[in-house]
Formats: sequence, C-alpha cells, structure tokens
Amino acid sequence: MSTHEAGPGNVLELTRHPVRRSRVGRRWIIIGSSVLAVIVALILVLTFSPILAIKSVEVQGNSLVTEDAVQSALAPLLGVPLSQVGSGRVLGLLQGEPAVADVVIQAEAPGTLHVQIVEHEPVAVLQDGKAFSLVDADGRVLVPLPKRDAVRLPVIKGNGVTADPKVFAAVTKVLSELPAGLLSRVDHASAESRDFVELKLTNGRSVIWGDGSRGRDKSLVLEALLGVKDKATEPVKVYDVSSPDHPVTR
Repeated sequence: MSTHEAGPGNVLELTRHPVRRSRVGRRWIIIGSSVLAVIVALILVLTFSPILAIKSVEVQGNSLVTEDAVQSALAPLLGVPLSQVGSGRVLGLLQGEPAVADVVIQAEAPGTLHVQIVEHEPVAVLQDGKAFSLVDADGRVLVPLPKRDAVRLPVIKGNGVTADPKVFAAVTKVLSELPAGLLSRVDHASAESRDFVELKLTNGRSVIWGDGSRGRDKSLVLEALLGVKDKATEPVKVYDVSSPDHPVTR
C-alpha cells in the first residue's frame, strides 16, 4: 500500500473561525476606547482641574515697573489652571504698565507661573515743570522719576518739543541711536523741527545733529571730533555734524 505525501502545492489554508476573529476585533476596540478615555480625562484634568491652578506668580526682569504693580495686575490669574494662561493673556493684564514691552511665561507644576518681563529701553528723561519721567525711543512715557539725577540720561524739556509728537519722536530716536559712550555725555536735547535736532553736552558744548538720518555716520564723526584736543585760542563751542561728510566746528 503506497502513501501519498502532500507537497507544498497541496497545503490547505484553514481560515480563522468567524467567532474568534470577531473577539479579537472587539478586544482592540475596547483597548482603543480605554486609551482614548484616559487621554480625554488627562486633558480635562490639565485644563480644568484645581490641582494645577496657579497659586503663585514669580516675576523677573522688571526694573522700571515695580513688583507690587505686576503682582496686582496679575492677581486675576490666581486660581486659574496653568494650561489656560498664555503670554497674550498675561500681557493683556499688564497693558496698564507702559514700561512693559513683552512677557515670556513658563509654567511650573503644580501651581507656579514664572513671568519674565521685557521692558522698553529708556533713552531720556522728560521734564515737565518739576516732574520727571522716563521716555523710550518712540517718545513713550514709561514711568515717573522721583528726581532728575535718579538716572544718567539726557533731559528733554516738555515745551515746544513735546507739543509736536513727530518732533518729540525725532529727538528720542536720535538719542536711541547714540552709542552708550556718547549718550552719557549728552546733558539735554531739543529740536526746532524734525530736521533740526540739537544736543547739549555735559561740558556745555552744543552739537547740531540735524535730522534723524545717517545716525551711525554722525556718531562716528562726533566721536572723532570730541577726541581732538582744542589747539585754537578760542575752544570749540559748536559741533555741526548735520552733514557728516562735511562736519563743521566753531
């Protein structure tokens, strides 16, 4: 009696039982639903749970605006979940503080919000009668000053200069572009128009700056002129760098 051996071409594939395949499918559906439920629950906890509510605000980077002012402005954030607070919301609460330019925030679980304050850079002291305040390159008034010598910055007297915002902005723009070494030597600044800005140095000498163009060239020329010792009988009283290619002293 001969025995028949099935070759590779005679292998019979058996299909899975329909019931078993159905059970496997249901198992994956249950697992997927459970994972989804956990993710949704986690999102809800992070978004609404008081567990991650803000309990304290840590402030850094502020030198013009006070800590008390920042804490008072951000008080509405206490009790709000960390995930619901963005930099836009924080900046919006600080819009009453002109010195604040921007903020960078970082959340620290379980309930601390770190706020890094970015402030506008002051370039001058605005004098209005007996009152003093700091102003930035755009002529924005930042904070009041208790007295003139609280900072070493040029003074702009609040008269005809501040009456015209464009003239005022021209003066502050010129000051903002001066190198630190030159800025420290300017006692006060004024302007008859946007095209005629004048600086008074701490040694009493005057600088006719002209308009706001070619600020870097004018600064280099002025630094060179200030570095030249007076040899004439009459010392230099005025430096005219309004045309930096042809500066004039008199």
